[in-house]
Amino acid sequence: MVTWEAKTFAELTAKEFYDVFYERIRTFVVAQQRIYQELDAVDKTARHLLGYQGGKLVAYARVFRTDDHATFGRVLTVPEVRGQGLGRQLMQQITTELARHFADQPVVIEAQVDKQGFYEKFNYMPVGQPFLFQHTPHIKMQRRD
Repeated sequence: MVTWEAKTFAELTAKEFYDVFYERIRTFVVAQQRIYQELDAVDKTARHLLGYQGGKLVAYARVFRTDDHATFGRVLTVPEVRGQGLGRQLMQQITTELARHFADQPVVIEAQVDKQGFYEKFNYMPVGQPFLFQHTPHIKMQRRD
C-alpha cells in the first residue's frame, strides 16, 4: 500500500528531500541520459506529491502555478514498481492537488512525447506541435473537463 503526502518545499524533511532528488536524478538525468540542471527554482514554490511504500519513495510529482495556468511535472514512478498501477494512483493524487489549490485555473502540461498516450487517458489533449525541451521531444497538453 502506498502512503501519499503533499508538502511544500519547506515542509520536506531532509530524508524526503534526498529521496525526491535521488529519484528525479536517477529517472530524468541518468536513465534518460539528459544532462541538465534537475533541481530548479520551481521546487521552492511547488507542492511536492510523495508516494511511499515500505519506507521507500516509489512515486513523485510536483504541482505548481506558472504564467496563467496550473501545471505539474517531474512525474515518476521508480522502475522497481512500474506496471503496478502506481502511475494511475499518482495521477489521481495530482488531480486532487490541482483541485485543492488551483481549481480556478486551466491545467496545461509539457509532456514527453512518448508519454502522450498516458496523459490522454486522463483527459489531456495535445495543443500544437512537438518541441524539444532539454534535448527531449515534448508536447503541450491541456486538460479537457
